[in-house]
Order: sequence, then C-alpha cells, then structure tokens
Amino acid sequence: MSRLYLVPRIMKHLTRDWTRLFHLHHNTQSLSRCRRTLHTQARKSANKQRSWRTAYMMDQRIHHYSTSSQDLLSLDNPSVQKYLNSLKAKYESALEMGNVTSMKFVSTVRPIMDIIEEVEAIQGDVQELRTLAEEDNSDKEMRDLAQKDLHDIQETLTALQDQLFEVLVPEEPIDNTNVVLEVSAGVGGQEAMLFSQEVFNMYQGFAEYMGWTSDLTDYETTDLGGLRHGAAVISGDSVYQALKYEGGIHRVQRVPKTEKAGRIHTSTVSVAVLPQPSEIEVQILDKDLKIDTKRASGAGGQHVNTTDSAVRITHLPSGLVVECQEERSQHHNRNTCLKKLRAQLYQQQLDHITSSYTSNRKLQVGTRARSEKIRTYNYPQDRVTDHRIGLSVHNLPSFLSGTELLHSFICQVLEEARKEKLQELLSSRGEMMTPPK
Repeated sequence: MSRLYLVPRIMKHLTRDWTRLFHLHHNTQSLSRCRRTLHTQARKSANKQRSWRTAYMMDQRIHHYSTSSQDLLSLDNPSVQKYLNSLKAKYESALEMGNVTSMKFVSTVRPIMDIIEEVEAIQGDVQELRTLAEEDNSDKEMRDLAQKDLHDIQETLTALQDQLFEVLVPEEPIDNTNVVLEVSAGVGGQEAMLFSQEVFNMYQGFAEYMGWTSDLTDYETTDLGGLRHGAAVISGDSVYQALKYEGGIHRVQRVPKTEKAGRIHTSTVSVAVLPQPSEIEVQILDKDLKIDTKRASGAGGQHVNTTDSAVRITHLPSGLVVECQEERSQHHNRNTCLKKLRAQLYQQQLDHITSSYTSNRKLQVGTRARSEKIRTYNYPQDRVTDHRIGLSVHNLPSFLSGTELLHSFICQVLEEARKEKLQELLSSRGEMMTPPK
C-alpha cells in the first residue's frame, strides 16, 4: 500500500481514540491534554507523509514551497470549493452505480475525499476552540489551553491541506527517471563556446551537490578553449523532476575577454534535458539502425587516432543521428549512443503526448523547448533572470557553481509549475476527473 494514503487511515484511528479518551476524561483540562497529544501525532504523521512525497531529491535538499500555494489551495478559495463540490458529486454518483468501472473511479478519488473528511472534522474543532478561547466567563487557564490547542489544530490543518495539494497535483510518472543532459554552443561564436563550458560545468556541479552520478558521453572542445557540445547521463533520485525545466536557450550578456572596446556582447547556449527511459519503454530494432565507426578525434593520446572507437548511429525511421567517442572501447561508445538515441526517441513520444493539452494553454514555465529563451545571465549587473516566472537573483559566481543558489532557483520554478497545474485543474471544475458511464 502506498504511504501516501496512510495518513487518512491514521487520522481515523486517532479520531476514534479521541472519542474514547473523551469518555475517559470528562474535565476540560484532561480533554485539552488529549487533544494536544492526538493532534501532535496527526501532525507528525502528516508531516512525515508530506516529506515522503515532496522530497524531490534523495537528501531532501529541494524543499517544497507549499506556503506560496496556500492561498491558491485553501478550502476558503471559491475555485477550490467549486472543484471539490463537483468532484464530491461525481464520487457519490459513482458509489451509487457500484459497478466495476465506477469503483475504479471511486478508488482514485477516495484519498481526496478522506482528506476532506478529516479537514472538515478539524474545522469543527477549530470553531469550538475559538469560542472557548474568546469566552469572558472562562478562567485564564482554560483560555490558554484553548489557544494552545487552537495553534496545534491549525498546524494539523495546514499539513492536511498541503497533503491535499500533493494528491491533487501528483508527480509525473517520469519524474524519477535519469536524464541525458546536453549543452551546445549557440549564437556568439567563441564567446558562446566559453559560456557553454561554464553552463555544462554548472550542471556537473549541481549533480555533485545533489549526490547524483554524472557519466560524460560527449565533450567536444575547441582549440581556443570552450565547449562546442557536451553531453552527460545524470543518474540519481528524481533527477528528471529537478532538471526538466532547465531545457531551453540560456543567454549571456557580458564583455568578452577579447573585446578591446569594452562592448557588451550577447551569446546563447542551448540546453536539452531528455528523460532516460528503460529498454522496455522504448524498443529499438537492429534493422532500423545504421552503425558507422571511425577513428576518434581530439585529445586522448595515441590510442585515440589508431582505433575505430568512435561510433555514429543513424535511426532510419526517424532520421535521428547520435555519436559518441569519449570511451576507448567501441562497445562502450555504442552502448552510450543507444542510450542517447533511446532518450531522444522517448522525448519525441512525450512531446507528441503532451502537445494535445499544452497547445490549449500557455505554460508559464514554458514547454522545455530548445528554441525557447528561458534565462539570462547578465554579468555587468551580476544578475540571473528567469523569464518564465520573472525571478531574478544576484551573485553569478555562486549561481554558476551549481550549488545552493541554483538549487533554490530550481525549487521556485518547480513550485510555479505545480501551482499552474493546480490552477488548470481548478478551472476544469472536476472535468479532468470524470467517472466512467
């Protein structure tokens, strides 16, 4: 059983225990202590569950910014009320039908209904405690106890609302996959290649910061320095979830080292983040492949230029071409090429699936397209700006180190994406969850 659904069941047991304790302890002070104990247990359970769902990374370095979503996800929000009322009506209708297909819908929606039941029950307790805390004829000790209970219950209510947010906007199925990260120099010549190397190193640093592993698959440098194209397979917990909105055009504005007049130049770098599927998800037939081998070029010693270790694979049905020459072994380079090809084919499938619903709305955080300008690195102002959410931060050296500042930036982009999905869900008024007829 998924841990996500344990909290409502725990809450039900706690509610039964609360009733039992009420009959055992009739005086207000004892009841107050019981309430505090039970709400503390419920809050700990909800918080434990929340951390299980919102730990984007293994070490939980990416925090869930649920606070910024509380205004949107509040039971006092009219849009939320309309959506949940519509969903509740469909849920009750499906219960009455009672057939196999309708019960599948009931099973899907039940976790949401369970959380709503707990929230409604706690809201009744909140009202009672507020009345007790505001009574003038009650003694000070009782008012203080009521205030303390009220604070504890409100924390539990916040945890449950956060859990409701998690159930309504779940993670995407591919969020926990590894990725192929590619960085390519764009407009700007040598300056673009220099910045391409900095961006690639930034993501390598971020992988290390998050405790992931990064395997270099392509690293094409130039004689004058810089990186023409670099690629790496990044593996770890929820890698795609963290990096999926990093794909696009990264623009840099600065004075190149070779610029004598001190003029600011604008260059671009293209970043692609491709989820790495399993062999079962994307099957590649040998008859669809054209495999060419050649001698590798570039640095690497005498061995590089004496064996046909470099591999180039063309996927005939799609026309996609991938290359790899980083390893001395032709066999290893071939496997790396197949991984890259599988990722690109998988991305094509995802684009086809998602185009049906992304074409009908303007995603604030973008479509992860390589042609979309997503971020500007302005050196004269020591500023990084994300154009999708209007977020700017300063301290470029820290940002490009790929550590805490980049991590915080990514968190906020992810949060805006989830808020946007929630807004879309609420505007549907339950149409996105329709029971079978």
